[in-house]
Amino acid sequence: MSFASDRAPVTIVVPLPPSYRGGTEEYAYRLTQRFSRTRPVQVLTTTVRWEPNAPVLDTGTAWVERLPAREVFERPLLIAPAVRRRLRDEIASSGVLQLHMPFPLVERLAVQTAQRAGIPSVLTYHMDADLGGARPFRGSGAITRCYRALSAHPSLAACDAIVSNSRGYAEASPVLRHHLSKVRVIRKGVDVHRLGLGRRSVKTRARPAIVAPEAFPPGRDRLLFLGRLVPYKGLPVLLEAVQRLRDAGRDVGLMIAGTGPMESALGARAAELRIAPFVSFLGFVPDTEVGPLYRFADVVAAPSISTLESTATSLEEAAMCGTAVVGTELPGAGETVPHDGVRGRLVPPGRADCLAEAIAKMLDAGRPPEPLPLRTWDDTAREYVDLFRELGAGFPSRSGRRRPTALRRPAVPGFSTLGRLLLR
Repeated sequence: MSFASDRAPVTIVVPLPPSYRGGTEEYAYRLTQRFSRTRPVQVLTTTVRWEPNAPVLDTGTAWVERLPAREVFERPLLIAPAVRRRLRDEIASSGVLQLHMPFPLVERLAVQTAQRAGIPSVLTYHMDADLGGARPFRGSGAITRCYRALSAHPSLAACDAIVSNSRGYAEASPVLRHHLSKVRVIRKGVDVHRLGLGRRSVKTRARPAIVAPEAFPPGRDRLLFLGRLVPYKGLPVLLEAVQRLRDAGRDVGLMIAGTGPMESALGARAAELRIAPFVSFLGFVPDTEVGPLYRFADVVAAPSISTLESTATSLEEAAMCGTAVVGTELPGAGETVPHDGVRGRLVPPGRADCLAEAIAKMLDAGRPPEPLPLRTWDDTAREYVDLFRELGAGFPSRSGRRRPTALRRPAVPGFSTLGRLLLR
């Protein structure tokens, strides 16, 4: 992977700093680290949820600036005029802008700045932001619609390219379906070192130290969920599925790995369902334990219930570790998650009966004979670089000739004159 000789930096804009371990941040900083191997990279993020004593994601040689921000509706907002000027100045001096959505009110400002400077802009669309998705509140639906009309749609209309993890998700998205002509599908990768993969793949299925030995006596089936404990992940459905499996006579235990606002509610729900002794809350899982945890499990489940998540990363990672997976039939999931009855199954979202049946079938089928083919973050980064080259403006095409960036301003659904005035 190699960039052009032009040394203007790649500017990556991401809502949260590298001490935060969310899906968007994992994605953004994996790319940051790989881009920085061959070209200057600057990251513009925020101070929201910054934890100086926490382990941080590897950003390579990239320069990372944390801009002061406020957290509103669990989203970082850059409000101070001086901070927004700083953002504009840094973007204007870059060679390409790559911004990770959703980032309310910053998206349009960033793309507009790049457009005025003649810099290509690539927006990575991670999810259909619902500002009440993590913690629902009164009026969240109206605020979400305003965000989409005033920030998401304008920035998507003005950018040069949009990256989605799957075509099916883009076509079903209430936002992306209005901008399909710009959508490029670039699939996520996995970190081979984090998962213990590569030429010397780790094959052991030993119990990780974070799992209590008494939680899984001999003969007990091992079910794993790994991710943020938030409503759209569908964990109450998974708990009900575990109850159904145990009521049917199957000795199954569930490991819930991750943290989030639903942890106490999930513990209470497990107690209500009388399965609390068979549910282990593991909390935050260090990188060194993720691969062993996937391999220790018999089945990894991600019962997502909304398009706030395009595809659960845990399912792709687990399948590449050789563990069977069960997910839900959300738009685009079948493009990256196996649905062959051998390595995995997909079921309708919100259906505990279907989820329990699929888990039972995967447990009965045994460990898959072959893992899902490996796709790494190097593969993902290479496809981004190809896209940057195609857009030109400092990146030569394969023939070595530079091509100007095509600046487009198509009509934007729901974007009013009032919205333009509000966001200036």
